[in-house]
Amino acid sequence: MSYIQGIEQTVMPTALIDICLPYGSLVTYPAASTIHNRGSKNAGLSVVISGEVKVGNFGLDGSYQITTILRRGDTFGEFTLYASLARTHHAQAISTCEVLQIPEIAFRRLVERHTDVSQFITRALAIKLHAALDRLDDIRRLPTHVQLAKLIYQTYLSTKQNFVPLRQSDYAERLGVTVLTAHKSLTKLYAFNLIEKQYGGVRVIDAEKLKAYLKENTSLLPI
Repeated sequence: MSYIQGIEQTVMPTALIDICLPYGSLVTYPAASTIHNRGSKNAGLSVVISGEVKVGNFGLDGSYQITTILRRGDTFGEFTLYASLARTHHAQAISTCEVLQIPEIAFRRLVERHTDVSQFITRALAIKLHAALDRLDDIRRLPTHVQLAKLIYQTYLSTKQNFVPLRQSDYAERLGVTVLTAHKSLTKLYAFNLIEKQYGGVRVIDAEKLKAYLKENTSLLPI
């Protein structure tokens, strides 16, 4: 689950994955193995083919703070190609996974020959940047429980399901806070009668009420 509204637009469809396959190497990573480390300057595009990859960094206490979880069709490494930047996060396999690794020279040939792949990657990057700016604004302006309410509402918008299958630890990882802080924030939202606890997650009681709460407390609804 991601903080990005419209996340499905950043997932590479199978037709484009099939185009990319001949340009790279399909690498199998066992669970808990490292795919790359923060600071690596190895340029290339990575496409998750199967399994799950977690992306994040280690905190001062040594705990791993997840930024996002990547699944089939998710891509990473674009900044190494478009801006020659070092990788900003560690990437590690959660389960046994397959990742298509496309080195820089092959990537240049790929996007030159297949403009639909190039257009997809450019659009996906724009959506991710849009989400990052929105998230940064939330961190600067909003208390944690309002950030959490927004995350739940965004999940509802993307799935159209009142049930949101996330636990306290998931919210803590997504928002970069402790589990205790996530628990306190959830408790406030329960008290406001915006959500209710259910097995394996929470349920949005009234989406319109949650929307009105966000409008009152953020001044900026998700767009």
